[in-house]
Amino acid sequence: MPELQELTDKIKILKDARNILDKEYKETEFHKKKEEHPQSSVPSDPEDEEIYKLLTAIRQLEHYIKKYQDDQFMLIKEETQ
Repeated sequence: MPELQELTDKIKILKDARNILDKEYKETEFHKKKEEHPQSSVPSDPEDEEIYKLLTAIRQLEHYIKKYQDDQFMLIKEETQ
């Protein structure tokens, strides 16, 4: 069971980090422009490089959350058999 608890803890930490970064992103002008005009493309500014890094970090966190959730599911599945 320690392995299951370890996965649960990792998932929680990653979700907390993702939520923090998502909140940061939602406070940016880039996001506000996208919300105002969802169908149009927002022109790039030099400052947008940081926004793209932020979005990339959020995607990476989501990838690892999914990976650990899959691992967690497989572990639970093995334990119930």
